[in-house]
Amino acid sequence: MELLDRFLKYVKIPTASNSKSKTSPSTNSQFLLANLLYEELKDLGINDIYYDKEKCYIYAVLKGNEKYSKVGFISHLDTSEDVSSDKINPIIHYNYDGSIIKLENEIIIDPESYPSLKKKIGKTIITADGTSLLGADDKAGIAEIMNMLEYFSKNECEHGDIYVCFTPDEEIGNGVENFSYEKFPVDYAYTVDGYAAGEISYNNFNAATAYIEIEGINTHTGTAKGKMVNALRVAQELDSMLPNERPENTEGAEGFYHLYHINGSSSKSSMDYLIRDFNFKSFKDRKKVLENIVDKLCKKYGIKIKINIEDSYYNMYEVIKDNFYIIENALAATEKVRVEMKPVLTRGGTDGTRLSSNGIPCPNLGIGGDAFHSVYEYVCYEDMQAESDILIGIVKESAKRYKA
Repeated sequence: MELLDRFLKYVKIPTASNSKSKTSPSTNSQFLLANLLYEELKDLGINDIYYDKEKCYIYAVLKGNEKYSKVGFISHLDTSEDVSSDKINPIIHYNYDGSIIKLENEIIIDPESYPSLKKKIGKTIITADGTSLLGADDKAGIAEIMNMLEYFSKNECEHGDIYVCFTPDEEIGNGVENFSYEKFPVDYAYTVDGYAAGEISYNNFNAATAYIEIEGINTHTGTAKGKMVNALRVAQELDSMLPNERPENTEGAEGFYHLYHINGSSSKSSMDYLIRDFNFKSFKDRKKVLENIVDKLCKKYGIKIKINIEDSYYNMYEVIKDNFYIIENALAATEKVRVEMKPVLTRGGTDGTRLSSNGIPCPNLGIGGDAFHSVYEYVCYEDMQAESDILIGIVKESAKRYKA
């Protein structure tokens, strides 16, 4: 099957996850795509498939020579809930001329706003019609993985075992919540869930969430002087004592504190912060800064302030740096398809961050698109093909490396 046909078939299936759902997966629509992929894997002659029909995970392995490394590839079934995706009408823009792309609802995709388009003149661009998400994140990644599998199922060439996994609910942070490491016994893996073709990310935030509860002292306002401690004002003071390092003020490798939820009354309030930093020592220092501020305010006002900080994930670089041949394999693969490999910082996390922490080194690869999670989303077909060729090249490079 042609890569473009695959992709168009996948995006027409609405699979948005739902952050408010209490089920796993969060939406039943993700099973529709999983069912299709299960049948396609069987059609490719891959017999070793496990479909978790309760949690909506698909694991498959194309067997190869056992003396070579086992390499895995991962993409997610769900799309973002930020934009409607109930009805998706993909539009193919052949021989793109570099001009503004006009869609419905007066939506325009302007190369001045999305400079990567300026490099796509003469190529094929795929968008939605302006009324919905396209869903290239991450159905382009899925299509590229399936295209790679089809290549190896039809061509006789040396490779080790090739594992793939398609996960649900990545967009709401639960992509590996019910992941089976037993079903995915690889030496290393790659998530296929980034932006530009040739992009590779192996350096991401360390992440934690701080939950703060402030118990004020509430009295009648008429006799409050010298007695009242307003929990809401203490919350304001706490926030003002933090360094002015917020998402809207930072970029690149700069970390931040992000107050994303505040609630309460004068008697009791709560605050939730995201804490992010690339450097692990700085990450620990950031947590300590917040704890020290809480301690100072407790003593200043004689009130109770509880703080609970929970780590979410860690920088995969700490794992990747000791297994750098994984990056070298990708570099060799991109060189052979004449695509420049672009290491990028990830100001967030991927499924690979958790997998890396749990013993599977797993950097993230691009998929050939931009403007994800919006009606401006697009992918370039030629870049998707290049990325699929990079996956093929990675498998071939991995076949040159014997297990340690």
